[in-house]
Amino acid sequence: MPVKSEALGSSVEKTESKTKTTTILGTYSWDVETDTLGSTSKSDFWWERIDTTKGNLVAQNGTTVEVTAKDFASIDKKYIQQFPVLRYGRINYSDIKPGTVVMFKTGEGHYGKLRIKGYRALHDFDFKEAREYLEASWKNFVMHKQDIKSYHLIVEYTLFK
Repeated sequence: MPVKSEALGSSVEKTESKTKTTTILGTYSWDVETDTLGSTSKSDFWWERIDTTKGNLVAQNGTTVEVTAKDFASIDKKYIQQFPVLRYGRINYSDIKPGTVVMFKTGEGHYGKLRIKGYRALHDFDFKEAREYLEASWKNFVMHKQDIKSYHLIVEYTLFK
């Protein structure tokens, strides 16, 4: 939310942003602006599971992305805005490992950054998103399948509005 600063008689508008953490469930889409899971016309990313070892983080609905080597903490909105074009497409599984940093612009025009924090296993239901989105019947079904250690994707992100 914008905050006005009246220091030294000038009115400078500053954008406040907060870093949050979320888990994108395997095969789910994620809307960054609302931090909700589920496929909608405003979903920004899809955590595509290809098989038991591979998946891609796919930009959707006009969202553009770019993997960067820059330190997560040092990236701000101005830094991202200096790139005239981020790419459409996907972040390949080989780039999705703890510590990977991604800059993005959502389809709604907001800039942000995310960092891959890690994974949760298919059989792990002890976290907020699993409790909110996964039905008991689905949990029971997957408990009869082989566990996949890197199934749900944990990301830390900041959205600049």
